[in-house]
Amino acid sequence: MIADLSSVTRHWGSTVYTSEQVISVPLGYDREATPVGEPLPGHPDHHLRRALERCGQVVVAFDGKLGDSLLAFGTVTAVTDALALFGRSVPLTTLGRYGRLYPTRKATGSSAPSPRFIVGDEPGVALARPADNDHVLLCRPEQAHCRSDGRHVYPFLPARYYLALEERVGLRLPGGPPFLPSPQSDTAVSDGETLTIAAITATSWPGRKDYGAERFTTAARIIGQATGRRVRLHLVSGRDETAHRPWNSDPVRVEPVAGADLEALAALFARCDLVLGNDTGLTHLAAFVSSKAEVIGLYGRHSHSKWRTGLDHHHALATPFSERMHRWDMCPVRDGLDESDTERRTPLSAITPDTLADTAVLALDRGHA
Repeated sequence: MIADLSSVTRHWGSTVYTSEQVISVPLGYDREATPVGEPLPGHPDHHLRRALERCGQVVVAFDGKLGDSLLAFGTVTAVTDALALFGRSVPLTTLGRYGRLYPTRKATGSSAPSPRFIVGDEPGVALARPADNDHVLLCRPEQAHCRSDGRHVYPFLPARYYLALEERVGLRLPGGPPFLPSPQSDTAVSDGETLTIAAITATSWPGRKDYGAERFTTAARIIGQATGRRVRLHLVSGRDETAHRPWNSDPVRVEPVAGADLEALAALFARCDLVLGNDTGLTHLAAFVSSKAEVIGLYGRHSHSKWRTGLDHHHALATPFSERMHRWDMCPVRDGLDESDTERRTPLSAITPDTLADTAVLALDRGHA
């Protein structure tokens, strides 16, 4: 364990953590050395296995929180991988505001075969209206623990979900990091002179997780100066957010974006070179929909590793409190940390615009290496 947790830390998406660095639960098998399809030690969930072997349809049903839903797609990937391992191809349908973000594929079969294997959150499952013979698998992030193979740990939520289902199925599944489906991505190319940046100020908890429009704009200006490029900054705010409107100055052109729907935002993120954001669902969405943009999330309250996709281009800047949550695999809500514990955390403003800009320039260099 690294003892010094007194300063802001930078974490690249490609970082591989070891079991000495992060508290984790052992898998009980060497995943890299285990052939695909090999039975795993322990006791499989026979009820789950039977549900997979007899289901006529997979329903992806998420309607609660955007970030929770996207990162839970690791469970859906495990389900589809398990079905493929069983030699089965069944239709996959989506429900809910966020379930529909899962990339669907064509499959043979009737339009509404039964029984169904339903994967989702509680609001999404309610929309699915399960029948008695349907199998429901709820995704709860607080129950997804960090896993380890003895050398490497798998701290990102999609990996936690995937490996939990792999153990329950009792067979080594074929997937590997980041354990997520590959979404369709916009292939737009930058003109080389203008750097397109999105900064996400929208958040479900402004008092705890909002970095501020002014800081993002300042960071964008520094990035423009460091790269020698003009900057087009899309400032993505909440629907009713009108205060703290930033200024335009050379080399930054600010374009406020408020109230856009998810499809429009996904298309916007996919065209960006760089996305900077609070620890919120839209930042995770940016990483999920674009392989082009370098995405940097800012973490102050929760574990920066747990609440990331695990994609190589999804990076983090973390306060000491977030770093502690990462290293000890803790959650301030699940583990009952009282307000005095959380209020003593380093504020998100400890991540200076200079630090953010420096990380962004390095990320852009890494992405073009």
